[in-house]
Amino acid sequence: MAIMQKVTGIVAVLFVFALMLAFGCAGAAIPQGVTSDGHPYRGSANPKLVIYEYSDFECPFCARALPAIDEVLRAHPNDVQLQFRYFPLVGIHPRGMPSALAGFCAEKQGKFWQMHDLMFANQDKLGDADLKKYANEAGLDVQKFAQCLPSEEAAGRVKADMDDGTALGVHGTPSFSVGGSLVIGTPQLRQIVDAELAKVG
Repeated sequence: MAIMQKVTGIVAVLFVFALMLAFGCAGAAIPQGVTSDGHPYRGSANPKLVIYEYSDFECPFCARALPAIDEVLRAHPNDVQLQFRYFPLVGIHPRGMPSALAGFCAEKQGKFWQMHDLMFANQDKLGDADLKKYANEAGLDVQKFAQCLPSEEAAGRVKADMDDGTALGVHGTPSFSVGGSLVIGTPQLRQIVDAELAKVG
């Protein structure tokens, strides 16, 4: 009986390993980088299709959208790139703007995605002290980070993203510009991405 259990266990391990070889490891990190114009991205460095995400770190719907975004990027690892844009909803999220500034200041030190993940994982704790704590956990120079937060450069970058989003018709978050479509939320995101990729071939 013990021998049979051991054999069964070995077979199960080999089966899982074979699936990983065939389909890749689902938990593998999604590639990330910075575009030539300085925007952080995840996904393909040479995409056929770029998704522009307009998001607010204090928005609960934006946090809930992360698995769907990851699903799209993993489904099209060579064809799709997601670029992040700051769109804090200042009228309803008092910590939306400070956390957007924090995102940019982390971006300045090459640590945007680390800070992005920490802020979305702790949406109920986005106070000034919390942001500095996350900056430290993300491996930033906290002194430079603190100096960046009130800078005109940080405010200008967030305003530019907000202006771009408003010009596209963005009113809420998360919103995605995909090809010629503005997508509100994620229920139809995969379907629209697939359709846009079919157009470009």
